[in-house]
Amino acid sequence: MKSKVKFSTNSIKIHTPITVPFIVSVFGALLCSIGAYKLGYIYPFDHILIGLGIIFFAMGLFSFLNTKYYKILINEDPGYYSLVESTGWDISPFKIPYKYFTEIIVQRIINKNKPEFGVLLKNRKGALLLISRFSDEEKTLSFTNELEKTIGLPVTINHEVPYNMIDKTHTHDPYNINLPDNSRIRVIERKEFQELIWNIRYHPLQVVFMFCIYYGFYHIIDIIVLPMYKFNNIITIGVYVILGVILSILLTVVISNLFETHNVIINKDSIVFFNKIFWKKSGEIKIKKADIAFIRSSIEFSNEDMVIGTLNGVNGLNSYINKFSENKKHVKKVMNKKAKQIFRKEFIKLNGTHLKLGEKLFIDQFILKYL
Repeated sequence: MKSKVKFSTNSIKIHTPITVPFIVSVFGALLCSIGAYKLGYIYPFDHILIGLGIIFFAMGLFSFLNTKYYKILINEDPGYYSLVESTGWDISPFKIPYKYFTEIIVQRIINKNKPEFGVLLKNRKGALLLISRFSDEEKTLSFTNELEKTIGLPVTINHEVPYNMIDKTHTHDPYNINLPDNSRIRVIERKEFQELIWNIRYHPLQVVFMFCIYYGFYHIIDIIVLPMYKFNNIITIGVYVILGVILSILLTVVISNLFETHNVIINKDSIVFFNKIFWKKSGEIKIKKADIAFIRSSIEFSNEDMVIGTLNGVNGLNSYINKFSENKKHVKKVMNKKAKQIFRKEFIKLNGTHLKLGEKLFIDQFILKYL
């Protein structure tokens, strides 16, 4: 879900819209209450209402737990941006040195294979942090003006993604970015390699809501559909088998989420990324350090992937953006296919969902340290 940004005196608020999850959960609770109140009087509608109510109620609360809120305070603590970071289940303070960011960047970006305008903050070594994105250039510039007034950094407008964004000429001298308490990131530093390991887990209540959604569908099928239509034994068995398969998939997703890790290994000449469940690796991508031209994190809630891109990837990205802008209808399908190939080969996408801002900036600093 796309984030919303508001400016006020010496502060910036970035949050996930909560209106839709709230309405969905209240609607679900209302349906379930009506069904329970009329239970036995309006069959089969009572059980339909109960089943749909459970589904909508659980979906709304599941989404609500995914919401995030940032409040960035300027001039509260001299020399620092003071940040309050809140999720659906956690609130934590964080501070970023003023000098950590040096510039506001406006440039075309790709979001789910669609070119848009992105507003980003750039640090001294050239790593970017995506703040917000827009499909309209006028709205982008209006937002940028407000951001410039609030934080006082200069603005640079790029019509293409620069090829020399990462500054590899100066010795890395990072500002102190500490991992938050109870961070899920593990660090391994050895002479031969350095490794970051983290996992992205559902909140326990989200797991409960996932099973509630499953039960809502099961309730409707088991209590209403099968008794009403009186299918023969073969069809009935087939329906229960399908429900069992869906339940098995759900259990697999939950168990995989508990044990899956995201791994970044930095060797002497390359960076390797892969996912790992128990002993099995998947999605491995390897790029040379010398080819890295682009590092971007994000607190834009619709796409929180962290991206590491090569020079060839930036070239392909710029080509895609330019051709898409020239003739959207003619090249869209072809370019979408090419863009996916570019992203698979030339960009490492790190799953940053549910990572705190401090953790994202720490990963940026760690990678920049060993480039």
